Amino acid sequence: MQPCRFSAGIDASDYDWDRGPMDVAAAVRDGITFFTHKATEGTRTQHIHYGEALNRARAAGVPCMGAYLVPRTPGNNGHGAIAEQVSYFLNYLDAQTPWWRSTPQFFIQVDTEHWGYDDVAPQYGAQACDLLRSQTGKWVIHYAPRWAYGDTIPGDDPLWASSYGTNPAAPYRQAYPGDDSSGWTPYSRRTPTILQFGSRLTIGSQPSCDGDAFRGTLAQFQAMVIGGDDLMGVLIGNEPIQEYLPRIERALWWPIPGIATDVKTSLTKLDGLATAVGNIPTGNAQAPTQDQLNTAILNAMLDPRVQKGIGDAIASHIHVT
Repeated sequence: MQPCRFSAGIDASDYDWDRGPMDVAAAVRDGITFFTHKATEGTRTQHIHYGEALNRARAAGVPCMGAYLVPRTPGNNGHGAIAEQVSYFLNYLDAQTPWWRSTPQFFIQVDTEHWGYDDVAPQYGAQACDLLRSQTGKWVIHYAPRWAYGDTIPGDDPLWASSYGTNPAAPYRQAYPGDDSSGWTPYSRRTPTILQFGSRLTIGSQPSCDGDAFRGTLAQFQAMVIGGDDLMGVLIGNEPIQEYLPRIERALWWPIPGIATDVKTSLTKLDGLATAVGNIPTGNAQAPTQDQLNTAILNAMLDPRVQKGIGDAIASHIHVT
């Protein structure tokens, strides 16, 4: 069995508020590093606690946070087209959390499922992801479980899977099935980026939570959400050393399943990293030492998923099957 090195998260909705105190600060103290809350469904439903939840998460210092949209089949029960559903969602975010657009660690989740009242087709979720990404520039992930859609999910959005096993009522660390559990099995041409591994978990002081895992460090999760295109400006700037190192690791941790695995893109990032490091002002007391740079790069390259991702990228590039 591989060692567990997961980052934990919660996805919540209005339904969670009757189950416990929704003390997000307590969840952070319990180790939570990302948090999402449902905002809208289709063009007719708003979750009223969304704004309060995200403001609590922001005040508690959750490292990464976001909102999720539940797409509905256009025309079902009067819901509008997917473009209208996206506009409805973004307008609600602007009204309830006007700071979200300028918050780098804010990301968006699209939750596509077979509901008892509407078996939403996966292409509607993929369409919503495309629109949200193009209209916001934010990192967007598609919750579309294998048990609902198998290998029929279009696009290449990162996937948020769900697999509960026996779904124990337990503290989340105790219930996590492991980094090599079957919940991480690839489907729809992708390995899940996040796994929802239970719905009856205790996190902080909140019972009956949906608990989620990302197989990696907080720095790696932030790398996905915030992105690394601004590496040159960051490294040339005068940020403290603790701000440099996660971004250096981020620059090399590109082969995340479902994200960029193109060889040319990867090599371009390496070139950009070398240039940025070379331009750190000499004598800058805030700059990392060469040993610290080497350690950050080595930590990234020793990650077995990075090694596999490099191999997959090269195999894809030369059409190896």
